[in-house]
Order: sequence, then C-alpha cells, then structure tokens
Amino acid sequence: MPWKDIDLARVHRLFYPQVPVVITSEFDGRVGGMPAIWCMPLSFNPPLVGVAIAPEHETFRMIMGARAFGINWLGFSHARQIGELGETSAKAYINKLSAAGFKTIKGKRTSQPLIQEASAALECRLNETHRTGTHELVVGETVNAMANSDFVDYWNLSKYNPLLYVGTVNGKEKSWAFRSVRGKSVEVPLRH
Repeated sequence: MPWKDIDLARVHRLFYPQVPVVITSEFDGRVGGMPAIWCMPLSFNPPLVGVAIAPEHETFRMIMGARAFGINWLGFSHARQIGELGETSAKAYINKLSAAGFKTIKGKRTSQPLIQEASAALECRLNETHRTGTHELVVGETVNAMANSDFVDYWNLSKYNPLLYVGTVNGKEKSWAFRSVRGKSVEVPLRH
C-alpha cells in the first residue's frame, strides 16, 4: 500500500478517533473538570491509569493539590457540554462542572467529584507524575470503579453510545469534531 508522509506535528491525529474522558477534581473549595483525549490503562496490579494533561490547566493544579481525581465516561448526548468544558477554564468558576450543566456526586473512596450522568467513572489516588514534553503524565491508582448496566466485562453498547473525538476541524470556524458509533456527528466551536 502506498503511504504518504505525515507532518510530525500531526502524528497524534493518527490515534483518533479516541473516546474522551472528563477528568474531575476538587481542591481548595473549587471543582474543576476537563476533557482528556490521552487516557489509558497502565497496569493490572496495581490498577494504574495514566492521563496526559498540560500543566497549565487549572484542573491539573487541583489534582496536584487534592492528590486524587475522577475519570468519567460520557455518551454522545453530552458532546456539546464536553466541548464547552474544553473551552473554559476552571479559574473562572467555583464549580466548572455545574456551570457546564453536569450534576456531581462525591466519590466513595476519594470524595472527589464524579459526574452523575456518566456511563462509568473511576476514582483515582495520585500515584506519580512524569514530564513528557508538553504534558505531564498523571498516573493514578484506581481505588473505585463504577459503570452502568451496559457494562458486563465489556461494553454491550446497547445503552452507552460512546462519544468519539476526531480532532479539531476548520469549517466555517475552528471546532471540536465529535462522532458517535451510531453515525451521528456534532461540532462545537472553539473560542478565540
């Protein structure tokens, strides 16, 4: 198969589409949350997960202070809210999640906020961080995991319609582009 060269600044796009998660944390009386595309399991035992976060994000600062965070999987119906989370800073809100229209509950093991509308959520205690170029790899040890009834060892995808992030696109304006596994799409404009 003939290949074409890819600009090295766009290599990360070869990994898309990705299922974004929303990283949540509470520290110093404020609740933050941000979509994260680069999230993955790292170890079975202990159950470690990693998420790459740019250290200038307020949610990163909250995680470092709280030493804990949540990971939330939301369906396609929440695409616009997730895009809005990505376009606002937690610095501007006491509770960024409620400002985006999400209801939160406290985690059982960490007391960190979790999104009530999520199809699944993890509670993680901060294990370590590693600088990886422009981002910090935040490694958390999972201390609690929950999912709706659509998850039985694997996702059945009968109730959960995963949100797929396909990247930013330039149409009429630069936008976050999302797709669903059921063929729907939505674009959320980026703020300038």
